[in-house]
Amino acid sequence: MSLDEINPIKRLSLAFVGLLAGDAVLLVCLLEEAARLRARLVVEHAGGTFRLMPGALEHSVLYGIFSFWGWLLVGVPIAVFVPPAAIRRLSWPLTLFVGAALGPVTLLLIFLLHGHGHVQLLPDPFYTRIVWGFSVVVSTVSFAVYASLLRWMRLFHRRARPAA
Repeated sequence: MSLDEINPIKRLSLAFVGLLAGDAVLLVCLLEEAARLRARLVVEHAGGTFRLMPGALEHSVLYGIFSFWGWLLVGVPIAVFVPPAAIRRLSWPLTLFVGAALGPVTLLLIFLLHGHGHVQLLPDPFYTRIVWGFSVVVSTVSFAVYASLLRWMRLFHRRARPAA
């Protein structure tokens, strides 16, 4: 069985594992930022520290929903239609670059679909930049994990074959 004979369902499951890894990294980033902000508020004796962690978790769920829709729009077609050998042959810097480029493209597609063909950015420009940055983080990790799993499967299948 060559690597290019991996059925589309298996490739989708590998891509979904990549999506989960990207969302997990985003959750860690949000919780880390909430912990730093909470520590700063405690030092300054300011109130409202009890809402930071639940707020980070709520944001993570919201971003996770949008990243799932982005995965449906971009990740599924890549997993189904792009041959695994093409992704496997990418160098690591190129893999990271492609992953980073997919995030803003996906977010733009989501904005276009949500705005019925018009891009409606968020009211706060700072928050819009954060969302674009989150899309880069999630897509880079997701694509890198997907490419890593494809490379790992290639190594696994090489070792599993008996010597002729």
